[in-house]
Amino acid sequence: MTKQIDLRDWDNRYLTDKEVAAIYGVARATVWRWVGDGTLPAPIKIGGNTTRWHGETIKAAMTKQEDQAA
Repeated sequence: MTKQIDLRDWDNRYLTDKEVAAIYGVARATVWRWVGDGTLPAPIKIGGNTTRWHGETIKAAMTKQEDQAA
């Protein structure tokens, strides 16, 4: 059984790549490809091998994408 991802109040906390992928409905590899091509901002490094995105940053990126599509 797979672990459920809790996305309540996601825009007010730090998110993993798995959570960002769930928000967008894409694979984790797609999240990292989007970071590489500038579609998503780079995450912040909060530890040795730990990176996270702040939810507000992802929300702003989504708004920007919606505005560009309109």
